[in-house]
Amino acid sequence: MNKYIGIFLLIFIVLSCGKAKEITQLNSQVNARYIEMFHEGVRYNQKKQYQNAIHVFEACTKLNELDDAALYLLSEVYLKTGQKERSIDALQKAMNLDPKNQWYKRELAYKYHEIGNYKQAILAYKDLLKENSENPDWLISLSECYFKNNQLNESYQTMERIEQIIGSNPEIIIEKYRILFFQKKYAQGEKLLIDGLKNFPSHPDILAILADYYFDSKQDKKALDLLKKLSEVDPNNGNVHLTLAQHYMQNNDLQNTFKELKLAYLCPEIPLDNKTRLLMYFYDTQAKLDKNVIELGNILVSQYPDEAKAHTLLGDLLMKDNNEVLALASYKKAIELDPSKYTIFEQVLVMEYEFQQYELLYNDGLKAVELFPSYGKVYLLAGTAANQIKKYKEAIELLEVGKDLITNNPALKAEFLAQIGQAYFKLKKLPEAKKSYDESIELSPANTLNLNNYAYYLAVEKTDLDKAEKYILQVLEVNPKDYHFLDTYGWVLFQKGDFQKALETFEKAITSNPKEPLINEHLGDCYYKVGKQKEAVEYWKKALEHGSKNLSLPKKIEKKSYYDPAF
Repeated sequence: MNKYIGIFLLIFIVLSCGKAKEITQLNSQVNARYIEMFHEGVRYNQKKQYQNAIHVFEACTKLNELDDAALYLLSEVYLKTGQKERSIDALQKAMNLDPKNQWYKRELAYKYHEIGNYKQAILAYKDLLKENSENPDWLISLSECYFKNNQLNESYQTMERIEQIIGSNPEIIIEKYRILFFQKKYAQGEKLLIDGLKNFPSHPDILAILADYYFDSKQDKKALDLLKKLSEVDPNNGNVHLTLAQHYMQNNDLQNTFKELKLAYLCPEIPLDNKTRLLMYFYDTQAKLDKNVIELGNILVSQYPDEAKAHTLLGDLLMKDNNEVLALASYKKAIELDPSKYTIFEQVLVMEYEFQQYELLYNDGLKAVELFPSYGKVYLLAGTAANQIKKYKEAIELLEVGKDLITNNPALKAEFLAQIGQAYFKLKKLPEAKKSYDESIELSPANTLNLNNYAYYLAVEKTDLDKAEKYILQVLEVNPKDYHFLDTYGWVLFQKGDFQKALETFEKAITSNPKEPLINEHLGDCYYKVGKQKEAVEYWKKALEHGSKNLSLPKKIEKKSYYDPAF
């Protein structure tokens, strides 16, 4: 209710030009040195050098104890430096010297009011009202002081006096209701508000307060009727829409719940945090998100386009709704607005990896390395992307730095070493490649993906084929039907010259994924090696049709002969 009180309170400019002229007209008997000191204090005050001003004005009051102007200015400077009690004391002395000065009386009343000395403030306002008994501003302040001094009857009577002077208005009705409420005169307060609506039928504040009263007194139907009316006369009142939404939700009326929530989310008066908490409630409680929740998330972003929190939350909602493409776009907007949130940045990098957006992953990974240089995982993601876009030297540099940041996590360090090994294989630095992969396998011997990749690279380089076969067989013990691993095993056998067994392995692999270009090509290679040229060309053509990137494949088809792959 304090906001209604604020309607009445006036802010007075303490030193108007006219007042400054009045208080600087000193007694002609004061010597020139005193006048010079006084004006020096005024200059210090104007320059906001308050401690110097206090020193000068205190000296003035000692030289001339009868100068109320110096005391008044000293009071003002005390107030500016937070010395409220000393400010009042100086002002009281000034008023004692000039008891008819209405300005001093007003300032004294306001200061007592401000520091919470309501008893003295009441006396000061009553003294002022002796000179002007119908001044509404002083009466309003007097009523407020009575209220805060727990003199509720006097506060109410003063408000009635104001009403007689300026007539009834919604603010007075609301203030009178507040007093009655604290007096626990609920029935009288209800009647006051109902009568007030007869004169002001569409006033939103009276409608809202009466609705609150009905909710508190368990008269929900009356309250809801008022809220519906209030939503018509004040459609931008977000709190009304939220209250109605809550009512509809409690009654499982989801259609009207979301209707009111959408209206509430369009209202700027509802804080962002309140809106996000409500969306998180739906996120946590709904196994499958209602489409209206996503719409609320989009409204949130439209209302707060520059808030990273809004875009992050929308991303979370979209992820739960299995719309990962749009979720990634939301997360990327969030880190664009606020790149300081590591968890969101990592989420972007991981999703770019999953979507195989390696160019984007590389660029965003480099940004992440700059922003979070002590987080090892960003180096792994950036280095992995560098490998995929054939920036092998850059990959090694990133991965070596990140690897050294990893402590007490052998599995993660093994991932770094495997990626470093892959880069060295691509650079044809076989000793370094094998060393890195061997260290990786030693740290994480059950990592099937690294075992498979190491075996495949050894097969490509036609080296350590027994080790390659050992590793891929370990993988197939765990995943005997995975076509990727079957393809690797087939390629190891091919490089060992066991073409028939390799052919059988590739035939198993292709049943799982008949459109995989590499398996089709490998199957064609095996057919060629066992003397079935027609079948070989047939599968090479299928590999080309399904998107093989082997540069030597067209030549194989044209010449109907085998050539080593060139990627």
